Amino acid sequence: MMRRFAPGILLSLGGFLLGFGVSVLAQQEILPNPVFSASYEVDLAGLAARAGALLGGLTLGVFLVSWGIQRNLEQKKAALNKEQVASQQRFFQRLDHEMKNPLTIIRIGLVNLQQSPALSAEQNASLARVSQQVQRLQKLVIDLRLLSELGSSNIERKPVNLRALLDESIALSGPAADASQRITLNVQQMPWPVADVLGDRDLLVLVFRNLLDNALKFSVDGEPVEVRVSEDGHTAMIDIVDTGTGIPPEEIEHIFEELYRGENASGVPGSGLGLKLVQRIVALHNGTIQVRSKPERGSVFTIRLPLAPETT
Repeated sequence: MMRRFAPGILLSLGGFLLGFGVSVLAQQEILPNPVFSASYEVDLAGLAARAGALLGGLTLGVFLVSWGIQRNLEQKKAALNKEQVASQQRFFQRLDHEMKNPLTIIRIGLVNLQQSPALSAEQNASLARVSQQVQRLQKLVIDLRLLSELGSSNIERKPVNLRALLDESIALSGPAADASQRITLNVQQMPWPVADVLGDRDLLVLVFRNLLDNALKFSVDGEPVEVRVSEDGHTAMIDIVDTGTGIPPEEIEHIFEELYRGENASGVPGSGLGLKLVQRIVALHNGTIQVRSKPERGSVFTIRLPLAPETT
C-alpha cells in the first residue's frame, strides 16, 4: 500500500520543501531577495513560501482524488469477483443436486439389468460401458463442485505426517490389492526422518490418491509405481514415478486445464478434472507441482509442500 502512494507523497513533500528551502536561503541572504511591486509588495522569500505551499497542496489534492478513484474501482472489482465466485458456486451446487438423483436411478437400473440371466455377453459388455460413463458423469459433477468450492475455502492447516498420509493414499488408490502390490513407498530416514508438512489432511489425501490413480491407470498392468519422499529443511519433495505411456511434450502445458484429456487418455476412465483439482489444492497449501515425462518411458510428478514449524 505504501509503495503505491509513495510517489504522490514524495512529490507533495517536494513542493513544500522546495518553497521552504528557497525562502530560508533568501532570508539568510544566500540567495538574492528582490522585492516585487505590483498592486501589492511581496519579497522573494514570501513568494517562494506561498508558491511552494500552493504547489504542494495542488499535488496532494490531485493525488488524493486519484487514489480515491483507484480505490473505488478496486472495491467494485473485488465485489464483482466475489459475486461471480458465489454465483459459480450456487450453479455447481444446483447442478450437483439436480444430477445426483437421476444418475443414481440410472446406476441402480443398470445394476438390475446386469443381474439378468437372459443377457448375452455382448449386452453385458454394452451395459458395462454405459455404467462406466455414468460413473464418469457422477465424478465429473462432484469434482466440478469441489473445484468451485476450493476457490475461496479456508483450508485446515495442521501438521500432517507424510508417511501416514501416503500409506492412506496408497490404500485408497485403485484396486486395493493391485495398489499394495505395485506401489513402493520410499521415505527419507537418514540422517533424519522427513518432518511433517502443514496442511489439510483430507485434501492432501485427495491429491496423492488422484496422482497414484493416474500412475496406475496409465501404466501397463503389473508395472511398478514408486513414491519417493525427501526434504531440504524447508519443503518436502514427493515424487510419484511411473513407467507408463508418458505424456507427449506438446500436451504437458495443457494437462492442468479443466476437462483436458490427452490422446493417451482416450478410453481411460476419468473426469478430466483430477489434475486441476490437484494443482488447486497444492497451490492452496503454498506448494508447487511439476511434471517430467517421456512418451513410452513414463512420468514423474513432483509435489513440493512447506514443512510444518518445529515444536520445542
